[in-house]
Amino acid sequence: MTTVPQLLDRAAANFPDLLAVRSPSEGRSLRFAELKEAALSAAAALHRQGVRPGDRVALLIGNSIDFPVALLGILRLGAVAVPLNPRLTGAEITSLLAHAEARAVVAAKPFRDLLEAGMAVLDPAELSGHPVDALPYPAGEDDAEVLYTSGTTGSPKGALMTHAAVCATAAMAAYEFGMRPAERVLIAMPLTHSAPLNLFLMGALATASCVVLDSFNPREPAALLQTIQQERTQHLFAAPVAYLLALRAGPEHYDLSSMRRFSYGGAPMSKEQVEAVRRAFGGSWMGVYGLTESGPNGMALEDQDHNEHAGSLGWHPTINVELRLVDERGEGVPQGTPGELIMRTESAMRGYLKNPGASAQALRDGWIYTGDMAVRDAQGYYWMLDRKKDLILSGGYNVFPHEVEEAVLRHPAVADAAVVGTPHPDWGETVTAVVVLHEGSALALEDLREFLRPLLASQKHPRRLEIVDALPRNPTGKLLKHVVRERLA
Repeated sequence: MTTVPQLLDRAAANFPDLLAVRSPSEGRSLRFAELKEAALSAAAALHRQGVRPGDRVALLIGNSIDFPVALLGILRLGAVAVPLNPRLTGAEITSLLAHAEARAVVAAKPFRDLLEAGMAVLDPAELSGHPVDALPYPAGEDDAEVLYTSGTTGSPKGALMTHAAVCATAAMAAYEFGMRPAERVLIAMPLTHSAPLNLFLMGALATASCVVLDSFNPREPAALLQTIQQERTQHLFAAPVAYLLALRAGPEHYDLSSMRRFSYGGAPMSKEQVEAVRRAFGGSWMGVYGLTESGPNGMALEDQDHNEHAGSLGWHPTINVELRLVDERGEGVPQGTPGELIMRTESAMRGYLKNPGASAQALRDGWIYTGDMAVRDAQGYYWMLDRKKDLILSGGYNVFPHEVEEAVLRHPAVADAAVVGTPHPDWGETVTAVVVLHEGSALALEDLREFLRPLLASQKHPRRLEIVDALPRNPTGKLLKHVVRERLA
């Protein structure tokens, strides 16, 4: 089984002088031969600090060249990387470090204040010295990463990803996205999350070059467009919110002709939103569905499928995934009947760190139970309904919030929307819409219900409307519905 250090060795042997990673904001670049040497140096430095194969080493680094160097050094040593989101609070980071039993932390200076005193902390600049080629290689079945899930439903869980799983994800991404040598992949989302990390950084490590944007700033979405124009990139993955915000900057004012494929995922995008960004950006588009626990890996909506099926997950899984829709008993459901998406893939996690109960619930008979409810239409396309746990039970009816959100977003006054169930003494739960309005717009509950009348059955109409300035989302754009519910309680 291939390991991540072997991926890097192969790239360094095949493309020694080819750009491996570049950070425009830092003005730094590394060729593949240089990246391999830097990773070996980092591994040697960690070894001198007492880190040994199997130890867990946390990464508290923003998007920069230091991130892949430290990551690849950890993996070359045979240690396990634990990427942590620098946007977390000090208390949250301390809790995750304790849960992971991290032996050391590689932390950039801006994030040192988030760490408790007495912790073994290394600066990325310290990961240098004489490379040690004699270090033993990890095995494919060894752990490579602990990826803490984004916590959209509460406390995050640490998904254990082996080298073999990470390499399976990287190979899938290189194939499905069509990455080619000398092409540039722009990474705009945080590398601490599974899609930028394993799909695009690792996918590019297998075959292409990375350009790392330090961060996507919602207040300056034009920076994304400027980077594409200046760096002449060919591939980009971003959360839907990044594309939607960049629309305001006027993509038509930038030269995006170098782009071969725009990809989006991590959160749903309505048919109307997809059509708007495709018109404005041009190029070829791919929607992706997956979850941290699967690599992330799952399904892809091809460019040509957007014409009639924008908003769907697509009609086929990716090359190394098997997919089913099942009922509560784990049996297949017929076309048109809602079921839970389950998948079987070599890129799957081996379980959750220190959580056998959650592991047994998610992994059954070789299948990952995603917790996502979907339906397959007569043409074979899968449509996301909602998270199983987000299903609203109102007056004896099952209401899928995502379906209501899609309809609410069609209202011209609505810029963003979340639909949740809130307690009701008679109905059990009532459908509640929480919306962000376009600037200068107004909306009343009765006006919204009248708008929805031809779109949704009456039992799905919101009985409560809350207008807010912004919805809580994590850095990859996923809506934090548990936070929405807490604020409404």
